[in-house]
Amino acid sequence: MPISPTNGRRQKKAAGFTLIEILVVLTIVALAAAVVAPTLGSAVGWGQLQRETGAVVSGLRAARAQAMTSGASVDFVVEGRRWQIGETVTKVSSGVILTLDVPPAGADTTRPFIRFFPDGRSTGGRVHLVRDDRTETVQVNWIAGHARQTR
Repeated sequence: MPISPTNGRRQKKAAGFTLIEILVVLTIVALAAAVVAPTLGSAVGWGQLQRETGAVVSGLRAARAQAMTSGASVDFVVEGRRWQIGETVTKVSSGVILTLDVPPAGADTTRPFIRFFPDGRSTGGRVHLVRDDRTETVQVNWIAGHARQTR
């Protein structure tokens, strides 16, 4: 009796994925990417706003330190999308809006500013940074001249 190739042993099934299985997986990945992508864009914008806020806080503290060490008043000036201390100009990232709220002592018809005095005091005020629907605020205490991020 002749032995056929399938007698007594199983045939091996071909290894791999079917086209249908691959299409189903690709569809699931595409749907997940569509849901996650807007969230990632928002997180990138938030991180950028946090970096800009930190830079403004550092700039305000540097202006205060410069006034105290030099013995002369130093202005922190906001003009459009940039802020300035003396001759040093720093631009904010695109998409970030920069505004300054100051009391009448810091008001100027040409440009808003926060002035730091040699004894550490300041005219005080708030710097607002806005990107999309998020706002970060940096407050400068007029008595002590300290700058800090508020929530």
